[in-house]
Amino acid sequence: MPSHTTVRVEGGLIPPDLLEKIAEGDAPGQAPRDFGLPSDARLSDEVAVAWGDARRQWENFQQRVQRLAPDEPATTETRNMWVLPLLHILGYNDLAYQSRGVIIGTTNFAISHRAGPDENAPPVHIEGCRVDLDKRPPSGRPRFSPHALVQEYLNRSEHLWGIVTNGYRLRLLRDNPRFSRAAYLEFDLQQIME
Repeated sequence: MPSHTTVRVEGGLIPPDLLEKIAEGDAPGQAPRDFGLPSDARLSDEVAVAWGDARRQWENFQQRVQRLAPDEPATTETRNMWVLPLLHILGYNDLAYQSRGVIIGTTNFAISHRAGPDENAPPVHIEGCRVDLDKRPPSGRPRFSPHALVQEYLNRSEHLWGIVTNGYRLRLLRDNPRFSRAAYLEFDLQQIME
């Protein structure tokens, strides 16, 4: 099986043979109509246009981040100049900013966005590119790392899937309260774009 250096499956979220089928273009859901395109459209042309748009956005984002002080988390820049435009390029046109967290029990889950305007839309949490997805802030607030925030939210809500990203890594998480270790699909956006 070929090595996928920019995509990592953790905790058996999807079987390795499915990842291989996706890479080879043999998995279901990879036809033009599955992306809302006419069936006679050339998917490779659409991918090339999206790639060009994403590359330009990435370059602008990188230039902006380089101008920031080293201790800046770059949250606004990551969200507005990279992740939101990238998700828009990929067809997520209805991302909705969440001005306040969602309270479940006594825990406030400060998820930054949803994949649509409805409160039932899946969570999409976007952090700054200088924020580690697996570490809690030194201040201890919030009490979860970005990854743990979304995972715990999924485990305690009715949502099945969610996204957490810092712009350099994007993880697709699934509700998994029974698993003893993390389970996610991670895309190394930085390596992909560079």
